[in-house]
Amino acid sequence: MRGRELRFDRFGAGIPFWLATWLLMTGSAAAGQFPQWFSKVQSRPLNVYRASPVLPSDLQRVAVLPLSCALPHLDPDTQRSLEEALHQGLIRNGFAEVRPIRSTDLKKWTGRPTWSLDQPLPTDFFQKIREATGADAVLFVEVTVFRAYRPVTLGWRLRLVDARSGCTWWAADEVFDTADFRVIRAARQFEEPDRWHVFRRSGGDGWRTLQVPRELARMTVAWLATTLPARCSFD
Repeated sequence: MRGRELRFDRFGAGIPFWLATWLLMTGSAAAGQFPQWFSKVQSRPLNVYRASPVLPSDLQRVAVLPLSCALPHLDPDTQRSLEEALHQGLIRNGFAEVRPIRSTDLKKWTGRPTWSLDQPLPTDFFQKIREATGADAVLFVEVTVFRAYRPVTLGWRLRLVDARSGCTWWAADEVFDTADFRVIRAARQFEEPDRWHVFRRSGGDGWRTLQVPRELARMTVAWLATTLPARCSFD
């Protein structure tokens, strides 16, 4: 894995209802298993920032922006597949109520279908999203690196920003290379036959996760999601 140095400051397509409901029902079980699993394969910290070990209790809903990507070789179908994997992983983690935003809606509210972390935001950006979605925070999503041929490589750049204060609660900037022994080991753990059935794969050797971009996205999102601040219990 090759990470870049993070810089911090203040500053989609929806998923079917049945899938969201199912993931919410199973989310607590999955979230409980991920940290123990990834602690076995993580030999160094990921390139992640957390402002606090827990999120405030009044941060309940997170608007997930459409995936931003400036890579010309990332085709629309693959982009949708990666975005879908991201949404599923975030919902399954259960850290908050996740609300994916469609690009058409975001363009209507803010003037652009996607926003990257490098672009200056309109002064009323967070206000518009809060009014439209009721979200307490916004998650910026960007794919920074993608290689579909062997060794498959995928880079995520994510930032969770409080829509009320502009505070960055969490951010990650990491590249996962399937030639890296740590990613290979994680893929094998991810496909262990004796793991919870939802994550079970065909041989437990990591092959599918290391070869299929969507599967690599699922694993890497699950890995990064373990570093999110915990959900504070309600007062």
